[in-house]
Amino acid sequence: MKLKPVLLCAAAAAVATAVAFAFWHAHPKSSFTLTNESAYRFEPQPLQLATNARRPVVGSTVAGGLYLLTVEGTHESSALNLRMSHDGGEHWMAPQHLNAETSSINASSENAPQLVSRAMYAYALWLERSEGNGSRILLARSSGMDAKPPVGVPVTDKAPADTSYSGFPSLGLAPNGDVYAAWLDGRDKSTPGTFNVYLARSTDKGFSFHKNIKVATDSCPCCRPTLAFGPNGKVYVAYRHVYGDNERDIAVATSDDSGEHFSAPVRVNLDRWHILGCPESGPVMAVQNGKLLIVWYSAGGTRPGLRLAQSTDGGKSFRPPFPIDGNIPGANHPYLAITDDGHAALTFSGRTPSTDGSWGGFSSYLVAITPDGKVTAPQLIPGASNLDRYPTVTLDTDGSAYIATSSNHDETSTTYLSRARLTQ
Repeated sequence: MKLKPVLLCAAAAAVATAVAFAFWHAHPKSSFTLTNESAYRFEPQPLQLATNARRPVVGSTVAGGLYLLTVEGTHESSALNLRMSHDGGEHWMAPQHLNAETSSINASSENAPQLVSRAMYAYALWLERSEGNGSRILLARSSGMDAKPPVGVPVTDKAPADTSYSGFPSLGLAPNGDVYAAWLDGRDKSTPGTFNVYLARSTDKGFSFHKNIKVATDSCPCCRPTLAFGPNGKVYVAYRHVYGDNERDIAVATSDDSGEHFSAPVRVNLDRWHILGCPESGPVMAVQNGKLLIVWYSAGGTRPGLRLAQSTDGGKSFRPPFPIDGNIPGANHPYLAITDDGHAALTFSGRTPSTDGSWGGFSSYLVAITPDGKVTAPQLIPGASNLDRYPTVTLDTDGSAYIATSSNHDETSTTYLSRARLTQ
């Protein structure tokens, strides 16, 4: 079943903005400031792209090009497809199939495939299952125009007899082009109900990986970790740590030697979110002009929602968090993109605001974070409603934002691309 895009009313967007300002002005403590200027001007309707495609991830090439990674087909026989556009999403080349034909792709919750891109190359990371190989985390590099599909390279270095769990992988590119993967791992864990966080590094553009490195222990078992990079071999890994009596707060471990060794994890904020279960919501990070930004969901403290925090000392400490979701109901699942000059954009999922008090379906929102610490109120992305809860965003060199979403229908999902230009 196809979902028809519906333009959300301006009144509803005004309600969301008013609520955001009321909440932010009541919470002044932070190094960030709220601005009422809209950062982006959207097209009135998104582009409808692939049908029967879900969990899209979008990435930028150069000169207006885009990559799009989607999962297509049934849960039993799914294909991971990578498409390339040379004109900002107007037209797309034929897809490349990345996974083996006899395998299936995990696309549930935060265990779905990942994509990062730089210049003309895209890197895809995914969890694949087949009868012959069991579950494996694989990575492939593509230019989108290769004559043959790229071959998936195993990331973990477990012995064949080791059947412990590996999943919820995350992907990152260091400034020097090295490729990193981080994931949750069941080998040598010590605390029941948790996993360890592991990392692998490739210094040959994704053709092979070095020895796996244990980053941290006692991770929440279904919240994806995330990566960010500073200069001179600085690597950050953030994850949801299980403290004491099931307090599940975000922690960051830091490496100064390209991921060979990591510091003891630093608790980002004392949320003290006590929950007897996994919230399936991991953090996102980026380095903005030398400062580490991190966004996460928590239901600890006075209200549930998304928080933004900043570290100015290389992950050793973090400033007080800033509520970044405008008090939009159901705000969760952030995704963060940043340009080389430090302009950042955050997407997240939340319920569509309503003027009559009823609950709306889930829509996508966009927040801009400028290099000087200004944060815009969430902009409701016009177009389809009743979306899945995992929007992704990429930023072009000219400041354009591209947001990929899909309808909330699993195997009959339709993928959409929203486009916006900077207004300031």
